[in-house]
Amino acid sequence: MSKKLLFIIVLVIILVSLNWFRSVLAQDLSSLSPEEKQLLLKKYKDKIPKTEPSDVYQSPQIFDKNDSGSESKLPDSLTGAQKNAAARDQSTTPDKLADQKNNAGEMPSFDELKPFGMELFNSDNENDIGIDIPSASDYVLGPGDNIIIYLWGRADKEYNLTLDREGKVFVPQVGEMVGWGLTLSQFTEKAKHQFASTYSDFSLTVSLGKIRSIRIFVAGEVKRPGAYTVSSLTSMFNVLYSAGGPTERGSMRQIRLMRNGEEKAHMDLYDLLLKGDNSSDIRLQTGDVIFVPVSGPRVAVRGEIKRPAIYELKGKETTLDLLGLAGNAKPEAHLERVMLERVSRKDEWKVLDLNLDTLSQAHVDNIPLVDGDRMTVYSIFEAKKNIVAIFGQVKHPGYYERTDSASVEDLLRKAQLQPYDVYYNRMDIFRKYPDRHVEIIPVNLTDAMDCEPTANVKLQDRDSLYVYSIDEVEWRKHVYIEGEIQKPGEYPLYKNMTVEDLIFLSGSYTRSALRHRAEIARLDSSGNVSLINVVMDNPTDRTTKLHEDDHLYVRQIPEWREDRAVNLDGEVQYPGKYTLSNRNETLYQLLKRAGGFTPNAFPEGVVLDRRAIHQSLERIRVEDIIDRTTPTREDSLGNLVKNDVVDYNASSVNRIIIDMDKILASNGREGDITLQPDDRIYVPTMPSGISVIGAVGANGTIKYAPGKNVKYYVNRAGDFIRQADKKQTRLIRATGEVSSGGGILKKRVELGDVIVVPTKIEKDRNFLKTMTTALSAATGLLTSVYIVSKL
Repeated sequence: MSKKLLFIIVLVIILVSLNWFRSVLAQDLSSLSPEEKQLLLKKYKDKIPKTEPSDVYQSPQIFDKNDSGSESKLPDSLTGAQKNAAARDQSTTPDKLADQKNNAGEMPSFDELKPFGMELFNSDNENDIGIDIPSASDYVLGPGDNIIIYLWGRADKEYNLTLDREGKVFVPQVGEMVGWGLTLSQFTEKAKHQFASTYSDFSLTVSLGKIRSIRIFVAGEVKRPGAYTVSSLTSMFNVLYSAGGPTERGSMRQIRLMRNGEEKAHMDLYDLLLKGDNSSDIRLQTGDVIFVPVSGPRVAVRGEIKRPAIYELKGKETTLDLLGLAGNAKPEAHLERVMLERVSRKDEWKVLDLNLDTLSQAHVDNIPLVDGDRMTVYSIFEAKKNIVAIFGQVKHPGYYERTDSASVEDLLRKAQLQPYDVYYNRMDIFRKYPDRHVEIIPVNLTDAMDCEPTANVKLQDRDSLYVYSIDEVEWRKHVYIEGEIQKPGEYPLYKNMTVEDLIFLSGSYTRSALRHRAEIARLDSSGNVSLINVVMDNPTDRTTKLHEDDHLYVRQIPEWREDRAVNLDGEVQYPGKYTLSNRNETLYQLLKRAGGFTPNAFPEGVVLDRRAIHQSLERIRVEDIIDRTTPTREDSLGNLVKNDVVDYNASSVNRIIIDMDKILASNGREGDITLQPDDRIYVPTMPSGISVIGAVGANGTIKYAPGKNVKYYVNRAGDFIRQADKKQTRLIRATGEVSSGGGILKKRVELGDVIVVPTKIEKDRNFLKTMTTALSAATGLLTSVYIVSKL
């Protein structure tokens, strides 16, 4: 027991000692003065090992071959030590890096610039919108608002009222008052008028008590989009600030307030940031939507201006306007040569030298800005002389120092030509003179590299060289292949390209290709076309060299068709899909291949459906011809209406009428028909009788009686009804033939036939109305005759 107690005492002593020594050794920073804190911080900073500066790759500016007068300071970048220090400081932002560069006399890169005005919303505190917003006389009342009416004079009273859902309040002894939609000042005047009917010699004021909350929405390019419940006194800017403001891709100048699906107002934050003008900041109503679209066109400006940043354009700003947005130039700015970089093509920048000095005698280049422009204002101490530039097909494009003896060959050797795609027949020197005109000096690149005196031109200050690629000078040459190959279309013309090469590049032949011959259509320089037959079995023809714009055609095997099948269904021994054995196989031969008819077959009703018929009619546009020849009439409203006299249905013409009895009786020698791919043959089952449909007593099927005529079956079906059109009776044979006209009722009916009796179309006649009209006309005529006779 004593050992355990001793151990606890020793442990307590150790812990107390450690705590005492820590308090002795620890230094209380709160007791130090600011100067002592700075000395202590410097002492420990000096102990941190410094990193040696590392070489940073200087990416060259891109120079447009159309403007040679641009001379530029090479792009700046942070030193290795600055980058390492920035990496250690996690709080360092691009804005801080740009500030560090400006303080160090270095120009920030365009990538380090931020959109102007973003710092307005950089607060990390996501505070709720305050409710202590002062009210105003133009505040519009609504349901839920709490108003306080103060009455003094002969009567001293205070009314604490809340507008109900209908926007009304009830005042004892005064009555009901409507406040919804009225401003606070309007409601005050209304209250004075209504109180005057009850009280006299009084004064009255109205103030807001507890105000209602509204629900609004923030959408688009904002940092915290969503729904917000705010005070009804809240304005657009209050909510926008609470939502974190626009994102870096959001617009600062086209913020819209949408109310009931329509734009109620829009806000330009530049007015607030540059002029302090908040007149566009209006109050919100419930259901309002604040929408921040994607930013419009943007331009960047850096250098010797007071506010380098990325600025959003509204449409017609110029270079001088941009200087104004950026706080104008610093005193040391060299405005007589401002560099403007502009995207001229998808893969190229255009560099312009501008004079923006409004005090100079020279012309001021106040040109309109476009999206993506980047402007650099240099210092008067950075004006470069003895400089030349080279761009194009070189490994190291950019700006180089010019010596007195510098020539084209010297500059080409420094920049190093690309090992491919270089056009050697010509390069251009763009020479800019003091009066700003530019001269183009063509030079043979090969001769310049060989130091030929005529080509190895001595360079002058601000000369700019451009080395062209072959694609920039010579158009791409192509050949074409069409027909029965895997990938028809356009292909580049390679050197010594042959017919065999083009067929291989296009994926080779399809199965239906005629591989023994091909055809080349060749266009000469005069526009004439010559045809060349290529025998592919001949090695000489196969290796025929192609020329620019040759069209190679690979034809199809004559009468080629991969699928030569027909469908045979119904009452045959072996129904199914059959491939035609040859191009002349007939219906009779196919039925024999299928084992003939079954005992239940009805050969007279065989249906042969050929889809190619209506496809042929569609190709010659039969339906359009029928539509154009349809008579047109004008209805009572003056509209043109077509009378459909032809009921055309493309699929109804597919059936071919055949006489199966004749085919079977002659063993296919008479009446037989040659089959085509996709034909469909159907052999029906033996019918039960004769079908009678239409305007008869009862539609149905009547048992077949040999030798009977149409009249017999109509009588068996209940005879004609009163509305029947007897003269239009049709007899449809099992073969598909249709009989009509006089004597149709005496026609003999065969098994499987169908009798159709149509309904008579009767016109409505109102005899009483007709007679009344005629009598009125006759009376009017007689009256006129009588009056004329008395004259």
